[in-house]
Order: sequence, then structure tokens, then C-alpha cells
Amino acid sequence: MRSFLCLAKLSLLGVWVFISHIGDLQADERKYNLSVCAFIKNESHYLREWIEYHRLVGVDHFYLYDNASQDKSSILLAPYIKQGVVTRIYWPDRIKQDEEQLEHWMLSTKLHAYEHAAKYRALNETRWLVILDVDEYLVPVEGNRMDEVLQKYDNDVAVTLKCDFFDASVIDVLPRRELLIETVELTGPPAQNIQRAVDKMIFKPEQYTIFTWPPYRCHFKDDALPVPLTRQQMRINKYVNRFNGSWHFSKRKERLHVDNRLLTEYQSEEVLRNGFVMEDKERTILRFEPQLRKSMGLSSGRRWELE
Repeated sequence: MRSFLCLAKLSLLGVWVFISHIGDLQADERKYNLSVCAFIKNESHYLREWIEYHRLVGVDHFYLYDNASQDKSSILLAPYIKQGVVTRIYWPDRIKQDEEQLEHWMLSTKLHAYEHAAKYRALNETRWLVILDVDEYLVPVEGNRMDEVLQKYDNDVAVTLKCDFFDASVIDVLPRRELLIETVELTGPPAQNIQRAVDKMIFKPEQYTIFTWPPYRCHFKDDALPVPLTRQQMRINKYVNRFNGSWHFSKRKERLHVDNRLLTEYQSEEVLRNGFVMEDKERTILRFEPQLRKSMGLSSGRRWELE
């Protein structure tokens, strides 16, 4: 009898190992390693650069929730959709967008799109997912690709990212440039409505359970917590003020002539928080500029310089 029980236990153990192995295989056989979810509307002016850049740094797929764009986005996205790089989901307003009732629109339309991506579109297709805006660029610092950083966190549910803000106008008119990533004017974070805020993290959809809001923040199985990354591992460059020019801010910002590489992270934040802008001497993202220009069929040299 004891021998029979031992054999039964070994058989069950073998079945459990087999099932676990199958689960690992399924996880490894997902179509994509890293995907981006973005909510877009009339972004055709910057969309191609944003996609081509992220493909260079290792993003495999884009889930783009199109909020009834009226520009040339559909034409621009057509070849990417044909290649299987982009999944475009038509996502009109569920209710009219109204600043006085912004939370109703956010919950019914924008956050619903994020939920749809995490729990339906991306769940069985991608290992990692990140929610970005089209003015936000993932910047791997420790390596040249996102997977070089993420592979260190295979056993974690998510990583959180810090954000550097760049003023994409600099002067009263938008500067002449071909690429948005040529912007090097660091600025403080602009005023943001908490109803629109999204915590920036790269997470595993299979580990995701629910979200809290505002801001939009993911939660995970077994109350697991995301791992915070430093700016020296990975960061996000956010290019604010792309369309409006510097008049969009409440006051003109003075430029501080200082080498930000000599400042601590805290000192840099204080300078920018006090209303100054300063040139980013690190220029970490610009190492991707030659490849990006090539992929977009642009000339090799810059066409504008800061005043």
C-alpha cells in the first residue's frame, strides 16, 4: 500500500511538472516580448518617428487605440498594420469629453481602452506591456535595447520608470527640426490634471489583476510590487508642448547655463521645479539618431541648432 501511495505521488508530481513546463512554454511562445499600448488622436505629425524609434530600441508591437482621428493617421499606419507591427483599434468616445466631467470620460473611454489592452488584446500575445503617450519615448540606458534591461527582471511583475521632461518649443515658435528627439531643453513637469495621470511602468499582463485610479496604477497577483528603476537603467523622455510653442506655459522660462551632468538628480529637479530650463548635456537618446534617420530616409545631419 505504501509503495502504491509513493507511486501515486510521483505520478502526480510528474503531471504537475509537465503542466508547469507547458505553462512555461506557452509564456515563452508569446508572439511579442515587449508591446506598447497608446491612446491616439490626430498624431500623424509625430507618429512615424515614435513608431520607428521604438522599433529600434526593441518594441515588437503597438496596440493603438484611435479616438476617431481626423488626420492622416490611417494612411500612415497602413503599412505597419500590413506588416503586423501595429494593431489599430477604433475607439470613439463613449460619452462626450467634457472638462467639468472629465473623470466620466476617462473611465468610460480612455481607461477602458487600457483595460481592454491589458486584459484582452495583450494578455496572451506579449510578455511585457507599457502604456505610453505619443510624446513619450522609452530610453534604455544600460543597453541599446529594452530587452537588455528587462531580462534582469524576468521574475518580477513590473518595473516603474522615471520621466525627464523636455520643452519641445524652446522659443515662441516651434523650432525647425526633422526629429522630435533632437529636443534637448530640459524643463520641469508641466501642470497635470490628476484625472489624466498614468503611472509609468512596464508590466506583465498575465500578472495584472486590477487598477486603481486616479492616477491609473496597475496592481498584481499576490500583491506583488513593481521594481523601481533608476534613470541610469532606463527612463522616459516626455516631449511636452509639441504643438503650442512656449506661450502655452504661464511664463517664459529662463535658460540656466549649467552642465546638468555635474548636478545630482535632486539638484536638477530643484532647478527645473523653480522655473528654469537647461540644456541636456547627457543626450542619451541621441545615440539612436543616426539609425532613426536612416530608417526614416532622412539626411544624416541636423537642420537646426539651439539659439
